[in-house]
Amino acid sequence: MAEDKIQSKGVVAVVISAAFLLTFNQFLLITAFPTIMEEFNINATEVQWLTNAFILTTIIFIPMSGYLSTNFSSKTLVIFSLSCLLLGTAVGGWSPTFGVLIASRVIQAISAGIILPLIQTILLIVFPYNRRGFAMGLLGAVTNIAPASAPSISGIIIDYLDWRSLHWVLLPFIAITFILALLLMKDVLEQNKSKLDIRSVILSAIGFSSFIYGLSNISVYGFLGPLSLIPMLIGILGILFFSSRQFKIATPVMNLELFRNRTFTLAIILIFINMMLLLSTETILPMFAQDALGTSAFLSGFLLVPGTVILSVMTFISGNLYDRYGGKRIAMIGFSFTAISLILLNTVSMMDSPYWIMAHFCLFMAGFGLTLMPLVTVSMSELGGRDIPHGSAIVNTVRQFAMAFGIIILTSIISITVSVVDAPYNEGTYLGTSYALAVMAALAIFGLSLTFLLKEPRQ
Repeated sequence: MAEDKIQSKGVVAVVISAAFLLTFNQFLLITAFPTIMEEFNINATEVQWLTNAFILTTIIFIPMSGYLSTNFSSKTLVIFSLSCLLLGTAVGGWSPTFGVLIASRVIQAISAGIILPLIQTILLIVFPYNRRGFAMGLLGAVTNIAPASAPSISGIIIDYLDWRSLHWVLLPFIAITFILALLLMKDVLEQNKSKLDIRSVILSAIGFSSFIYGLSNISVYGFLGPLSLIPMLIGILGILFFSSRQFKIATPVMNLELFRNRTFTLAIILIFINMMLLLSTETILPMFAQDALGTSAFLSGFLLVPGTVILSVMTFISGNLYDRYGGKRIAMIGFSFTAISLILLNTVSMMDSPYWIMAHFCLFMAGFGLTLMPLVTVSMSELGGRDIPHGSAIVNTVRQFAMAFGIIILTSIISITVSVVDAPYNEGTYLGTSYALAVMAALAIFGLSLTFLLKEPRQ
């Protein structure tokens, strides 16, 4: 028994470290966007492809995570994923062109698409049912600290070195985690060999990638432009055909029957809204601080640091609160904080101190820390053991798609505003950011209203 506990601790240490590195890496370049835009002569919409390419690749692989986790050992999957992360990070540090930099993000995203749902599944299996809130709080504390701390840390590195150095600084930590995985990782998941439905994978890849591609072109070609409308229509059809096929085949790639559970479905919708707001806020605020308020890269990243600390504390606390009080009341408080913070951010003027961004962002992160992982735990607690891998795949697909969807829509609002208003670039950026924050506040209020419909999961 003691040996099993030691092995479990080793497994938890490896997967938590991997989760931190993957999510940290995903948000590593946000503060470097203005510098990358200048070096490669690209606009705000184009530079977002560093994020979108990552997210789209994960969306292709995440739906397969249910199949992968039951057909391959968890140790094999973790080691393969960390190998991809090592390779992609090295390529990113070398990248001489914007195309190579995007390719590095794709390689890194293969790692994230495979391992992130697997980590959630492993923790839910390793921890007992009455400690699932703690397990998800622990995972949330790590995966939420990473994206919040990445911009501030990268801002410091960029001010003293350059954006390519971000990759070389991260590389040794990935190598250490890879070695630990070789030594400590154990197989903890049941294997049940099945055949992968290739047609479903193709439909999923075409559907999500086409829709996001068309959506990202709106700011350049307009909603009715052929390069916007046609890919979006193809994407919608691909997603519909993929969804329909999952109900018809004997072994679905992603078990969409889980959406027949009302509480699971409602929790997924709330997770979608929450993730839209997170990445959009973390992307918009550093650009807003630099381009509209004239701060340095370091300061724009530093403004997010206190929020990072608050997020780490609140996420961990929310896991323990869930084990005591359930998720509904916590989510209601969290969405209330989020909505208020976005309204306050919209009151920051070009003449105000950038530290007002810091103050309001702290409230935003407190709300997010109280919201996301309780909602994930609510959704997972509705499922039986065999459904958890598919539930994790759905949750993580929704999270990644929501981030891509949100950041494209909201940065497009800023890009379109800058291009159409007759004003200097900094004033156009300020006006566009105000519009984007107003939309985000409305989404947060809508999310708050939906939390009243949540029912506590059965014990």
